[in-house]
Amino acid sequence: MTRLAVTGASGFVGRELLALAVRERADVAAIVRSDAAASTVAQLGARPALVPRLEADRLTKAFAGADVVVHLAMIGRERGEETFEAVNVRGTRAVGEAARQAGVPRVILFSGLGVASYGLKPRCTNPYFLSKLAAEVELFGSGGEALAFRPSYIVGPGDGLVTRLLADLAKGEVVRVGDGRYRMQPIAVADAAAAVLAAASDPRPGPGRLHRVFDLVGPEPVSFQDFVERVAAAARAEGLPATFRIREVSVEEADRAAAAGGFRGLGPDDVDILLCDEVSSALPLTRLLGRPLRSLDEAIAAAVRGAAKSAPAP
Repeated sequence: MTRLAVTGASGFVGRELLALAVRERADVAAIVRSDAAASTVAQLGARPALVPRLEADRLTKAFAGADVVVHLAMIGRERGEETFEAVNVRGTRAVGEAARQAGVPRVILFSGLGVASYGLKPRCTNPYFLSKLAAEVELFGSGGEALAFRPSYIVGPGDGLVTRLLADLAKGEVVRVGDGRYRMQPIAVADAAAAVLAAASDPRPGPGRLHRVFDLVGPEPVSFQDFVERVAAAARAEGLPATFRIREVSVEEADRAAAAGGFRGLGPDDVDILLCDEVSSALPLTRLLGRPLRSLDEAIAAAVRGAAKSAPAP
């Protein structure tokens, strides 16, 4: 039986991973920061471990007995004291140190698809991607076996991207930055969780393969405009409102608004992630899983169905 310790266990990907791991009869220590989050993970069948901050001493105790640590407790936007340096970099350093002290041989990290283009593409050269790159370096230098997943958008019930688009569709207007031709490569959250579990149970690598990286991408790159249209089609299939018009906002206007305090809830790094046009091959991921990935339309449909089920009755 695989024994997992998962940081950020009550988050979007964490909940999916816990549910799958419990179904697969893995033993899961779910590391959370609050009593409410502890209740959430306990309902999924995991053992909650309350660790309010990513500190090595507390994490070492929570990691005791684990075969693999899955580190999901990272941020995509800075808020107050929760900075990229404090959470993504120093937090990952603490996770690596705690794993070493607890004798955990393998740590799995979620990074970002644009990391490999840092310094090569302007939209990938920002504080967010730098913190993800630094987190990978922290983990790779921690002395143990490390595996980094670099996701594009992750799509499923409750994800931020589809949820936001459905809210816009319900209002009849989708705001699009620029021409919408920039690409993304969303993966189903179910496949993201399955990939983590496959990596956790994968036999130890041979010499020279102590560190591995997988681009966590779906089977199909898609433009933002096409993604919007496919979400709308899935919404109509579920009886949700999806008659809309596009209101185009220039890239320059979106950048200015984001820098001045937020563009429709997006900070500068969020806008960069949207526009970075990063895609990759899904073949290494399918080899890891030993099966094809769910199609983009399947992933979108699952996300829309989840939103339809949680929507209040009219």
